[in-house]
Amino acid sequence: MVRLFRSKRWWFLALILSVLIFTINFTAKNKDLFNRLGLPVITAISPAQKVLYTASLTIKEGFSTIPEMFALKKQNEELRKQVKELEQYKQRFLEYQRENINLRSMLGLKQRNFQYELEAAEVIGRDPGNWFNVILIDKGENNGIRKDMAVITDQGLAGYTISVGKNYAKVLLITDDRSSVSAMIERTRDNGILKGTIDPAPRGFVKMVFLPQEANLVKGDVVISSGLGGIIPKGIIIGEVVEAKKEPYDLMQYAIVRPEVDFQKLEQVFVIKSQNGNQGGSNP
Repeated sequence: MVRLFRSKRWWFLALILSVLIFTINFTAKNKDLFNRLGLPVITAISPAQKVLYTASLTIKEGFSTIPEMFALKKQNEELRKQVKELEQYKQRFLEYQRENINLRSMLGLKQRNFQYELEAAEVIGRDPGNWFNVILIDKGENNGIRKDMAVITDQGLAGYTISVGKNYAKVLLITDDRSSVSAMIERTRDNGILKGTIDPAPRGFVKMVFLPQEANLVKGDVVISSGLGGIIPKGIIIGEVVEAKKEPYDLMQYAIVRPEVDFQKLEQVFVIKSQNGNQGGSNP
C-alpha cells in the first residue's frame, strides 16, 4: 500500500511538471494569441479600474489633508486674533492722535490768549433735561471756577457757567434760548444781543437782535463778543452772519449767525477765570 501511494505521488508530480513545461513552451510560442485574448479583458475593466484608482487617490489625499486642515484652522484663529489686536492698537493710536491734536490746539489757544487766566476742563456729560444746550465740565469751586465765567474753545465762544459745585460746573451754551450775550459785528462795530436758537434761527444757529436798522450787514460778517455786561470778555469769536433781515414794524434788524464752535463734538474747553488781573464770574 505504501509503495502504491508513493508511486501515485510521483506520477502526480510528474503530471504537474509536464503541464508547466507545456504551458511555458506554449506561451513563449504564442505571445500574440495571449495578447489578443487579454486585450479585450483589460479594455473592459479599465474604466472601472480608473474609477477605483481615482477614488483611492482622492481618499488618500483626503486623509493626508486632515492634519493640514486642523493646522490651517488654528493658524486662521491666530491670525484673526492678531487682526483684532491690531484693530484695537489702531483705535488707540487714532484716539491718542486726536487727543494730541486737541491738546496742541488748546496749548496754542492758551499761548495766544496770554491775557486770560484759563482753566482747562473736560466735558464729562450733558444735562438730561437740556441735552443739546447744557454741558457738565470736570472743574468747579476747588479749581477757582465760579458762576458766570466765560467758556471757550480753540474755535471760539461756547457759553458760560450757570451753576458750580465743588468739582464740577454746568455750562449754558450760546445756542440755548435762555442765553444772552453782548456781541458786535467786527467789520461795522454795530452792537447787538445774541439770543440763542430762537425763531427763525434753525437748530444749531443763533439769532443776533437789536442791530441798528442802518447797519450794513453782509453775509460772512464775523461776529465777536463786545465785552458789555461783564461776563464775556471783548473780542472772542462767536460766528459769522449767514442772513440779515429787517424787523417788521421796527427800527431794528436781526442777523442769523452760524457759531464757530461745533457743539456736538465738545470734549475740551477753557474757563476764563480772570482777565489782566480782574477776576471773572459772580461773587458767591
